[in-house]
Amino acid sequence: QHYYITNNLSRMTLISQCSRLLAQTSSRNFAQTSRAFLPSISGWRQGGQSGGSGPKFNYSYGFVGLLGAAVCSVGVALNDGQISADELELAHGHMHWEHKEWNKSYDHKALRRGFQVYKEVCQACHSMQYFYWRMHIDVTHTKEEVKEMAAEYMYPDVDDEGNAIERQGDIQDFMPAPYDNEIKARLANNGAHPPDLTLINVAREGNEDYLFSLLTGYEDVPPGQAEPAEGQAYNPYFHGYYIGMAQQLYNESVDYEDGTIPYQSQIAKDIIQYLAWTAHPWMDEMSMYGMKAVASAAALVIISYIAMRTRRNGIRSRQIHFTVPGHDKSITKNGVVNNFTKYKEVDDSIAKMKR
Repeated sequence: QHYYITNNLSRMTLISQCSRLLAQTSSRNFAQTSRAFLPSISGWRQGGQSGGSGPKFNYSYGFVGLLGAAVCSVGVALNDGQISADELELAHGHMHWEHKEWNKSYDHKALRRGFQVYKEVCQACHSMQYFYWRMHIDVTHTKEEVKEMAAEYMYPDVDDEGNAIERQGDIQDFMPAPYDNEIKARLANNGAHPPDLTLINVAREGNEDYLFSLLTGYEDVPPGQAEPAEGQAYNPYFHGYYIGMAQQLYNESVDYEDGTIPYQSQIAKDIIQYLAWTAHPWMDEMSMYGMKAVASAAALVIISYIAMRTRRNGIRSRQIHFTVPGHDKSITKNGVVNNFTKYKEVDDSIAKMKR
């Protein structure tokens, strides 16, 4: 008991000394404070030797504590008055997304509504040039509807003679971009380049939660905050607060075909589910194959267990008896043979034959 009390008191005293050193140490008086701290370590060492019992305090513990306190104090002194880049945005909230559950799939009605939001709101500035028209077939639209939508756009091509022409779009084409190149995109958006939305859901930390907070988090500039520049808006969820995209989603900004009430949160939820699907369009198939694999593995485990208990146990418990011709009865007399001592008669017969 005296050992544990002495050890705990020593550790508590060391922690107290390190805390006091961390509070008082700065870049100017670090050397003076460290010289004042070292004698206490020597005193602990001498006290441990004079007692004759209990643990001996090692100088390495005091050195590690002193070094840790010094590093922390220097770090605090250097960061004093500075703002980290991570503090320039508000942390996004966490929402429940049903399609992220292992036994759920995408809501295809929500995907159709999300495509409508993209076409009517987002497509004017943002491209989706890494996504094929044909990917929408039997997911959001029928094949005839996709063909009709693709035919609304003209794509550059060449004829049989190599001349540049324009043709109607087909389901095998990528979805069109609103601008011909990045320079035109920046000129039309006050120098900001609208990102491609094909993989935007996996390209941003926070995924769906971040996009929902960003689309619905526009606010008025708080007092004391700098006014945004021309073409910018204030959004606390965007890194740096000032985003080059004005608020796009409002209540009833989209008239849904299926009659769903177009609240701002509903519109944001639909477009985010659509963007999650474009970033991972094979999620439903992967979930289905995973469930089949788990079910098959479970069935194999059950069959293997039954086979082991019914067939393999008989093989494992089987005993093979080797007998010398003419001495079968001597083995039968012994009953169940599980020890070499019951082979005495057989061993004697083999020894006589060798003689």
